[in-house]
Amino acid sequence: MWKKSIKFIIYILCLTILTTACANEKSVSITLTLEESIKEIIVSKGANYDFLGDSAYIEHMNKLGETLVYNNSLSYAIGNLDEDNIPELAIFQERDPNNVEDKGSLEIYKFTGEKYTLIDKTSMNYDNNNYQIVIGKISENQNGLLLNNSVGAHSGLTYGFILEDGKLKNIFNDKKISLISIYASNEIKDIDNDGILEFSIYTADPETTDSSADGSDKMTLWYKWNGKDGGDLVKLERKNYSSEESNKEIFNEAKALIENNFSESLKYMDEHKSQLSKFHNTELLMKYIEHLEEMSYDEGIEIENLFLKYQKGENFDYLFKKYGLSMEKLNSVEYLSRQKVLKDVEELKEHLVEHLNLGYKLDTSEGIYYYLIDNQKFVNTFGENITNEYNDYLKILALNTNEPFSNDGALMISMDKLVERILLVESFKMVYPYSTLLPKVNEIYDWYIRSYFFGDNHDPNFDINTFVMKEKFIKEFEKSIEKYEYTNFADIIQGFLKDLKANNNVVNDEVRNSLNNRLR
Repeated sequence: MWKKSIKFIIYILCLTILTTACANEKSVSITLTLEESIKEIIVSKGANYDFLGDSAYIEHMNKLGETLVYNNSLSYAIGNLDEDNIPELAIFQERDPNNVEDKGSLEIYKFTGEKYTLIDKTSMNYDNNNYQIVIGKISENQNGLLLNNSVGAHSGLTYGFILEDGKLKNIFNDKKISLISIYASNEIKDIDNDGILEFSIYTADPETTDSSADGSDKMTLWYKWNGKDGGDLVKLERKNYSSEESNKEIFNEAKALIENNFSESLKYMDEHKSQLSKFHNTELLMKYIEHLEEMSYDEGIEIENLFLKYQKGENFDYLFKKYGLSMEKLNSVEYLSRQKVLKDVEELKEHLVEHLNLGYKLDTSEGIYYYLIDNQKFVNTFGENITNEYNDYLKILALNTNEPFSNDGALMISMDKLVERILLVESFKMVYPYSTLLPKVNEIYDWYIRSYFFGDNHDPNFDINTFVMKEKFIKEFEKSIEKYEYTNFADIIQGFLKDLKANNNVVNDEVRNSLNNRLR
């Protein structure tokens, strides 16, 4: 009897074990994997569902991000990069320092119906690590990805991408906008609460007197993406140089002289420049030169009438032959001050000396005399006492007043010199993106660019009948690309040559318009 009882007990135990095992197996079969859980959330919601506002979805996506990141990095972002409203997952994969082939990468994962799948990746150029990665609106109608990576010992580097046809597209040209921060103190955020991300660059202020990395004055430049390959500056944070120590009494006296006793003001500014800050000297000089420009037309008429008064008949160069003159001599106060020079035309002589001292320079074109602003005079006189920004601006202007690139519609300098001037202007635009002088600088840039590509009115770079670009200039363009390959100008030339080639080297409106778009 007891044997039967033992058999029964064993039977019950076996049945219990089997039942428990089956229950456990059933429990395992209904536990969803992470990918299945994410899929279930996505397929159960509508097309307009706010996934980014769903805490369960975000929790699962965070876990997915953590599982996909390797090399101890936890840099990833979740957000919409395309039009389907289902967020993408962007992951910064830190490079393996023990693998020289590993440059690190940025990876984009997209939900493809079953799970999140890698759709594209791009190299991160051996960057050390990522300290900020954000997906969001970068313009009114465009979402994108911005990230800050640490490079070198302390610096930061900003990147921007959009997703176009499932591929990452770089939206920044580092030859047009400086993307390096001297310390990893830059940020990505919406600073004006308009729903669009801004990004900042933290860099040394060009006006700093201490050029060391630690001791230099710093500034923060806040940009919005410009919709093309750069940024529009929206905010500047920097030291207030206008508050530097300066003699306000002298400053106010100089301002009054410019308004009321102009002929005495430049001498006064020169004598007292050391007692004023660079900011105040710059403000005065800008006001002074503005006044010179306003006067230049009327003063030019006066000097032209004086030359007409003393020339004989239609003999334009009468005075030149009589006194052995040249334009160089006529622009030298030292030469004009000699007793015998222009002794029979004292009125003309006095007018020239007076206006050269004011800061004008005599020029002539097509038989007419007029005055230009002698920018080199102001560089020589005030260069160390004005802001670096304004000094560099005057140097750009001085190149053209010292040696005009064009006269009577004809190019007056070599192509090599023209390229050097183009690169100087590009440098100004990079160093001083906040400058109020940029409209004039861009105007000069456009003049130079068009002269470089198309030549002048008398001798264009293309055949005047067929509009086909001359072969020697195509070779000149190719030479500049090779010589200046790391510049934005080289990229512009490459694009221009590509358009030319596609148009059988014919210069037409399409080629010109394409160039115009590259300059913006």
